[in-house]
Amino acid sequence: MISILSVDDNDNNRLTLELLLEEVENVEITEAKNGQEAIEACKNKSFDLIFMDIMMPIMDGIEATNIIKNISKSPMIIALSALDDKESKQKMILAGAEDYITKPIDGELFLQRVKNYISIIKIRKNNLINENAINPFTSSVYDRKVVFYIKNEDSIVQLWDFFLQYGLFPCKDFSDYIRIIYGISKWLVKNNIQFNINVEANNENVFLMIDKIDNISKTVIHNIITKYLPDAIFLLKDNTLSFKLTKIHEEEIKSVKLDSETKNILSKTHIDNLTAEDYVEQTAISIMPKIDSLEKIEDSLDTLIIECEANPSKQTMEKVCITLDEYYSVIELLAEFEHLVFAIKTLIAFLRSLEEEQFKHENFKNFTSQLLNLLNDLSSWREMIFIKQEAIDIHYLDASLLSSCLQLESMFENKEVDEGDDLEFF
Repeated sequence: MISILSVDDNDNNRLTLELLLEEVENVEITEAKNGQEAIEACKNKSFDLIFMDIMMPIMDGIEATNIIKNISKSPMIIALSALDDKESKQKMILAGAEDYITKPIDGELFLQRVKNYISIIKIRKNNLINENAINPFTSSVYDRKVVFYIKNEDSIVQLWDFFLQYGLFPCKDFSDYIRIIYGISKWLVKNNIQFNINVEANNENVFLMIDKIDNISKTVIHNIITKYLPDAIFLLKDNTLSFKLTKIHEEEIKSVKLDSETKNILSKTHIDNLTAEDYVEQTAISIMPKIDSLEKIEDSLDTLIIECEANPSKQTMEKVCITLDEYYSVIELLAEFEHLVFAIKTLIAFLRSLEEEQFKHENFKNFTSQLLNLLNDLSSWREMIFIKQEAIDIHYLDASLLSSCLQLESMFENKEVDEGDDLEFF
């Protein structure tokens, strides 16, 4: 049964529409006299197809369409209006209408269009089978995918903006997943690796896939994901990291009575991340001079790391650790950055655990190079948050910094997961 809502302030127009629809099988028609009545009807019932007049009292069709599409994306809204100007059409399409029919209605043309609309609605409702699906979880996905070609840091910024600014995928903890993908992407780009990020979806799930992942230790990937998303469903297979995310249904989003857990989910899904500007404004003035001191500490660390590279030993590394301790003591005051505090604290402990023979390791020069990259990230983080105050989310580098710290540790440890064990769910 196809559920149809007819919205028009004119009784004769609604009657004409109903008579025309008698030619169509298995339809159920509900009427509304203005935009406000249409909104109330949509709150109480799900409609497949809505025929919306534009010029109506109390609330016009443009405003009603906009509000209904915010309640639910599902109904197909068709504008029916005597207005045949480009401006009215554009306003209705921008509000969310999928088609525009001009009055007076041509009965034959109208019925053909209705049959087309119903065919589209039925296809949308049917089970999806896509033989070209690339995600490892299911072939039941839409016949479309989004691909990001990551070549440099600008590509990563575009990725971040697309996902977090436009909010196209209402999923539980979506921004947390994107932060992890952002961090991994940043590390790959720093190592001159070009890769793709693919996105597929169905009615229930969104699938995020990042390839060329074999360039990062599996131990590091596991540690990052279990730290940030202990309940994540993910798979490492064929050099690709794939995530399966659960969509938040529109019924949950539009529900008036939200429990605390749902509110928490929605707050993470929608773009209410704390900006750098707001964060600095909220940060106690007494802490800011200590934040300013970080630049001097970074300069000292840069010199000490280069010295350690030239003369690798526990003694020169201890100088690095002492200065990192100074850095740690400052950021420990910033309650919002517990992940960064954790990353640096564990890194310091690891650096102090290195034995003399490890300083002679063939990878040590690469190790110090990665340590300098981490320092550069810290400097960028400080500048974007506290000086330029341009970050749209103060946690945008959390996963990247933790990834860098864990990757440094993995360079001297043999914690690799068995390559044959490519099914890794958490």
